[in-house]
Amino acid sequence: MATGIPKLRLAWCVVLGVSVIEAQVDAAPFVPERNAQCIAVSADGLLVATAKSGMSNSEFPPRPHPTVRKCGLIQIWDARTGQMLQRLQSFGDFTNLRFSPDGKHLASCRLFTPGGGLELSEVRLWDVATGKSLRQFNRCHAFSFSPDGGEIAVLSRTKCVIYESESYTKLRRCDPLGKAVAVEYSFDGRHLLGIREQQGRFQVVMCDPQTGALQRASMDFAEPFYTLAMSPDNIAFATGHKGGVVLHWNLESLVPVAQFRTLDKNIQHPFFSPDGQTLAAGSQRTGDVEFWDLTTGRQLYRYTFARGTMRTYHPRDPEERICPERDPPRFLFMPDGGTFIAGCYGGMIRVVANGQEVKRFGY
Repeated sequence: MATGIPKLRLAWCVVLGVSVIEAQVDAAPFVPERNAQCIAVSADGLLVATAKSGMSNSEFPPRPHPTVRKCGLIQIWDARTGQMLQRLQSFGDFTNLRFSPDGKHLASCRLFTPGGGLELSEVRLWDVATGKSLRQFNRCHAFSFSPDGGEIAVLSRTKCVIYESESYTKLRRCDPLGKAVAVEYSFDGRHLLGIREQQGRFQVVMCDPQTGALQRASMDFAEPFYTLAMSPDNIAFATGHKGGVVLHWNLESLVPVAQFRTLDKNIQHPFFSPDGQTLAAGSQRTGDVEFWDLTTGRQLYRYTFARGTMRTYHPRDPEERICPERDPPRFLFMPDGGTFIAGCYGGMIRVVANGQEVKRFGY
């Protein structure tokens, strides 16, 4: 943490408890730089959040590892000054991090299975101003805010449930997405999409979020994928796949209309510019990022990070196929469209046109 920062109010919750432990923190100890698994930016671009996966204390009930450089961390930053505003401790592998549309809440998702068939994965809502935990959804592995911020869709192993985002009242279920691995609202809120497994293969499924009814499903894929990046123009979305493949889809028909191949053959994480005219993808192995003009299909830029690798902590059986922790959202355009942020070096903003570093978020 930078010197001269006033005392911060730190809040975190024990995974199985409902009480919140609060402490006053004068300064964080020195912590070596870690790459972030997840990045989030508020709609106004004033706040950045980073999530760095980490270890538990190896006890039950589990708590964050007592060593700061080993535990999981969620940090909220002032995007203009780089000052850290909140530091929240956790454990496991973070797979998603999002600000609510109004910027008041931060939602996180982490995976954690300590063994013996016990699953302690969770989706958690935090208050941005205070750092307090507001609500946790146990044994859940994905979520999406509705565009107006009034609802949040949450996935468990067997159910997709839509809640009211202030009171967390259960509103309805969306049964076709009950066993999905990812979920995402369209930009206009008219559709709720998910990626689900069907007889060992994987497809995109579209539902009506008001009724839960199935609208249509896409072609099947042999290998799992985890990201539905929605275009702000509301007519397209993108998915990232192994082999360096990025697919650009028509939203209404659920048909891929273009394919892009990156130089890095690992799984790719796609993301759109705010105007929907540029598609980019970041390698989850190296952190390298490539940009394409969607009008011409031409590659615009490619940038590398000397230290862009990502480490996971979530234990998996060797034969496990579905591993969403391998594709967390750690690449985003900033709202201005001229810069982008990556989880490399703990979190870094760079200029799209020339790769110049603008801001780095340290400890």
